[in-house]
Amino acid sequence: MFALPRTLAVAAVALAGCASTGERAAPSTAGCAEAVVRQLPPGLDAAEQHCLASGLIVRQCSSFEAVIAGTGKEVGDATGTGDASRRDLDANRIGRECAVRGTAPNELLECCREALARR
Repeated sequence: MFALPRTLAVAAVALAGCASTGERAAPSTAGCAEAVVRQLPPGLDAAEQHCLASGLIVRQCSSFEAVIAGTGKEVGDATGTGDASRRDLDANRIGRECAVRGTAPNELLECCREALARR
């Protein structure tokens, strides 16, 4: 059986890592994204989780890996038991945009919350 999310993950591993930024959370693409997601503070709503995770993946892994992780998550949700959402993809994009605006993690969350409130 063809597994699209696994195929995307393999492609990401093959292509990623060449454009990392700063200190990586882990050496592999999947490991880096997973390490970042484990750092998320409790109490965030779904949009904040997506936004903050994507922004932190940009900072600790790479922009490319943030796109792959966010898109892969939604593809997995769409083909599995998850709840795929355009809103989640939008929150991921906002997080990537916020990642370049400030350096402190609290600034990233603040940017996410402000941008999410405007949509």
